[in-house]
Amino acid sequence: MAKAKGKTEPVRILGSLDKGKDDVDRLVATSESDIVLDFSACTFMSVDGIEWLEELAIRAESKGVKVRFENIPPAIYKVFKISHIDCILKACGAPSTAIGPVC
Repeated sequence: MAKAKGKTEPVRILGSLDKGKDDVDRLVATSESDIVLDFSACTFMSVDGIEWLEELAIRAESKGVKVRFENIPPAIYKVFKISHIDCILKACGAPSTAIGPVC
């Protein structure tokens, strides 16, 4: 991720996003602006990957950093949508589901 203050360079998710992502704290701690994740090259999303994204979003929010997802392939977006995890849906640009899931 670029360190230029105020400028966000997307972090590309390559291939499968699954267990083994230990860099949540580092990514949030070193971020000087919002975090943008580019899913254009993401081919698979496991439950562990969704949990990683949720943890990232929760920790970023506690630091006052926004997380945004871009270039989400339809199959990956469908996984996000059926997860009904509010912070992930917000990062996709969907409105809050605090009043309940809406499909």
